[in-house]
Amino acid sequence: MGLIRKVVIALTILTALLGLILYSIWLWLGYEHIPNRVSNVESLKDASFDFIIVGAGTAGCVLANRLSADPNNSVLLIEAGDVFGPASIVPLLSTTIQQTRFDWAFRTTPQKYSSRGLINNQQFLPRGRGLGGSGQINYMLHFTGIKDDFDRWERLGAHDWNFERMKPYLDRLERGTDGVEEASEGHCQPELEDDEMFETTDEQPLLNMCSSQPSTTSTDMKHSIQPPSWHINPVDADENLLAKAFQDASSELGSSHDFRAARYNIRNGIRWSSYHGYLRPAFGRSNLQVLTNSVVQRVIFNNQNRAQAVIVQQTNAENFLTIRARQEVILSAGAFQTPQLLKLSGIGPAIELKRHGIPIVHDSPNVGQNYFDHLNMPLFVSINTTASVTVDKILNVLNLWNYLSEGTGIFSTTAVAGIGSPRLSKYGIILFGMGSVDEKALRHVSNLKQDAFRAHFPLYHNSSQEGFLFLNTCHQPKSRGAIYLRDRHADTHPFINPNYLKDKFDIECMSAAIRLAARTVETAPFRRMGAVIHWPKAKSCSNFGPFVEDFRTNKPSDRYLECILRESALTGHHPGGTTAIGLHSEAVVDNQLRVNGVSGLRVVDAGVFPAPVSGTPNSVVIAVAEKAADAILIAGR
Repeated sequence: MGLIRKVVIALTILTALLGLILYSIWLWLGYEHIPNRVSNVESLKDASFDFIIVGAGTAGCVLANRLSADPNNSVLLIEAGDVFGPASIVPLLSTTIQQTRFDWAFRTTPQKYSSRGLINNQQFLPRGRGLGGSGQINYMLHFTGIKDDFDRWERLGAHDWNFERMKPYLDRLERGTDGVEEASEGHCQPELEDDEMFETTDEQPLLNMCSSQPSTTSTDMKHSIQPPSWHINPVDADENLLAKAFQDASSELGSSHDFRAARYNIRNGIRWSSYHGYLRPAFGRSNLQVLTNSVVQRVIFNNQNRAQAVIVQQTNAENFLTIRARQEVILSAGAFQTPQLLKLSGIGPAIELKRHGIPIVHDSPNVGQNYFDHLNMPLFVSINTTASVTVDKILNVLNLWNYLSEGTGIFSTTAVAGIGSPRLSKYGIILFGMGSVDEKALRHVSNLKQDAFRAHFPLYHNSSQEGFLFLNTCHQPKSRGAIYLRDRHADTHPFINPNYLKDKFDIECMSAAIRLAARTVETAPFRRMGAVIHWPKAKSCSNFGPFVEDFRTNKPSDRYLECILRESALTGHHPGGTTAIGLHSEAVVDNQLRVNGVSGLRVVDAGVFPAPVSGTPNSVVIAVAEKAADAILIAGR
């Protein structure tokens, strides 16, 4: 029996076993139990709420908690998807959820300046569909931006969003809740409330939790005082050899370099998104209703251009339902679908709305514009030290047992070991500790052509290969794209054109990151691990100099780096900017996130960012939602 067939059989058996165990744990934790769920949309006929939140993603979960904490507010949270499946709780399985029913599975238009090594020049753009949104399928990296990010926002017109204004919300996340609000942890409680069922201690792994079943009879008072919980789990450099080498390399490169071990939003080996930290603690409040499997078609305005209702259609249903909002409609559908929904509701560039026969409520030319995203250029480095995640280790039953019994090991992280950049720079590198990769799996989520994949991963056939990827990125890309309607239907994916690498600055910025990665591999900590860079041997780049294995003897040319960037740089999954904050009349939202030109309507998601943050944006989205919630609650008093 061939090696490949053995691996396939072993993987199939292990996947089935893992799925069964995880499903049992998932049910035990009560993921399917949502006491606030609206099981029949018809029950909402003629209903009205103070606040209607569209989208239960990272921001929507925060808003649902904060707004419903006041028992005088009635809140409806509408989500197109449902509860995510069991795989979502396991950090290492993040990518397995992509291209499933839990993923909107957007893709870009064919790109002109990039993505030449991808099928049809298109990037896959995964976005979570379900409670928790993209926070349920991301890599869980915790980052709260840098001072310059928010001061830049203010310079771009986002008054009141500078670092000093954001700092209290960012600090709140940085402190987390471990050891603060949860001082009573450490022993089994005879009865756990719905929102406490995840509050296990470090001594309580997945299969060694208290046997008490969660109670579903908690009162509104108990739920209203339950604080949100946010957990940060740093990679231990004393136990992770790659993280240790990465930090030590920083010292050799000089004090101007800031290399740190990665930090995750993970609790006891389980993903901890805003769904877990914010929405679940709000379950059971009678003033919060959760409507799943329902797509908002558009927002309805009265004669004074005030948002007064939304039109909703449940999945596989023909009827449409109008649900009224007494105070505000809040759009948290994400950087792709919020601008789409605004346009379908009559707010957007007049010329585009007329083209689709949509009545104009407000001519807002910048809706869908200013779209930005990070790109990552993967650079494979092999090592001769046992330190990374490999296919063989994933298939090892002992590693699975360690995860299930202790919540530790390779399944408990996403393999990202470190994040670093020179101080005051606009570029950086991410150390992704994946040695061997599965070709079929990676191509399935990246859309890479076979020859492009093998050019970047020449040792793809070795399932025990130790190594890692440097993901090289520009933190502040200048290229901007746009989102356009394809038709008048909310269920239709919009045209998404990021214009990756249109601005030459992005090439120079990402090339600097690649050269930083190469210098890092040259340092003593990585030389001791036998680190060797495998420069991509893309056929289309063969005219730009020799392919080398040793950066120290033959440095790649600028033209070669540009070629491989335009060939195989991949999305960083950080879309934003499409409904940006600004003070001028053509900005989409004002500094209170109220949509300009109308009333009773706000946007709260990454679309309001005027410019990128210098890293992963998920935790910053939570901080923005917290600040927005304060503004909404103050306005309602």
